[in-house]
Amino acid sequence: MTFLASDAMQGRGSGTPFERITAEYVGSQFMQFGLEPAGEIGWDGKPGYIQTVTISRNSFVSAPFLRFGSGTAEHAKDILILRVNSEKVSGVLQRVNLGEKPNVGAAVILQVPADATPQAVSQGIQAMAAGGASIVIIEETPQYRSNWSNLAGRRLGFTSSLAKPTATIVVSKEVFSQLRGVPDGTPIELAGTLAPVQTTYTWNAIGKLSGSDPKLSSEVVVLSSHLDHVGVRENTPGGDKIFNGADDDASGTVAVMELARVLAKGKRPKRTVYFVSFGSEEAGGFGSGYFADNLPFPTENFVANMQFEMIGRPDPKVKAEELWFTGFERSNLGPELAKRGARLVQDPHPQENFFQRSDNYTLARRGIIAHTVSSFGLHTDYHRPSDELDSIDFLHMTKAINSMVKPIEWMLNSTFRPAWVEGKQP
Repeated sequence: MTFLASDAMQGRGSGTPFERITAEYVGSQFMQFGLEPAGEIGWDGKPGYIQTVTISRNSFVSAPFLRFGSGTAEHAKDILILRVNSEKVSGVLQRVNLGEKPNVGAAVILQVPADATPQAVSQGIQAMAAGGASIVIIEETPQYRSNWSNLAGRRLGFTSSLAKPTATIVVSKEVFSQLRGVPDGTPIELAGTLAPVQTTYTWNAIGKLSGSDPKLSSEVVVLSSHLDHVGVRENTPGGDKIFNGADDDASGTVAVMELARVLAKGKRPKRTVYFVSFGSEEAGGFGSGYFADNLPFPTENFVANMQFEMIGRPDPKVKAEELWFTGFERSNLGPELAKRGARLVQDPHPQENFFQRSDNYTLARRGIIAHTVSSFGLHTDYHRPSDELDSIDFLHMTKAINSMVKPIEWMLNSTFRPAWVEGKQP
């Protein structure tokens, strides 16, 4: 972690040369531990430990605007564009309550009760998009407001897409108040000017241990993290502009490396296990998305994924030495591991929707049993330059990683296949 979270690594920004150095470093560790290379074919005709992902990305020349009647609102100031896949998205205004269906192609204002949980809001947004809405608009919540500057600071763009134009937008209370005066049926448009398409890259580090059992070796468990962070932001107040990302997610990457080291030293497991550190999670999950779309094994052989994310400090919301498991109630994986000694409990921060906020969700949306292991206690160093090495509790980290070894070994040597709880699959 001293290397990963050092100033020399310049915050491991997504898609930067420093992210590639990080991937090469993790890959070199996998090689030293004796893992088999599972990346791309190198110059020597042999597979290596790195998987290069090409990203054709559209970005906006300047902040897009939302236009509604006589009003306008600018991204990062009055609104936050959470998702967009086109330079122009339009529809006619429709007010829809949580649980109702939108008109296909409508620009929906999702009206949410004050006591609605963040999970309900998130599920409502997904339901609107799945129902055919072109634009989904919601009023800011305390969670979005507290994270406004971080979300506004992200590079706004999208990868080339053949899907119909869609957008999800959070608007300030002031803009939401203006929208109250706009009648249903009014044309709504989100538009901006695109720069020429840019080709960028990200990098995954991948190693594996092939299973020893003639039958079970075809089944695969993936242990993962993300190796990138948010890099350097020159507009950050104060003298420190480097976002070191010690907890997020150098801690999880160290966990994956340590699990690889320990498992490689022991008796070869019956099932195959892949160790993957994904690139560009912070920029939109491009590394995990590519891995999911190009699995090196049949999808039906994918038993489960566990993503290690922010385990560098204990969470005061749970007992000492406990870790929490996002979506604990969604499948039987967490409870079964807990029975075998894993100190895993339910996520004590359901309002934060952490199940949907890491690379596990990329896989879970494809039907894979995939969860995140964490102990993030909502500390104020999240996505700030102060997330540095001196904030890490190494005793906690050591105990956290050690507590997962035996349960993971059990899983790799068992015939247990986790399943979604009915109605809980994403």
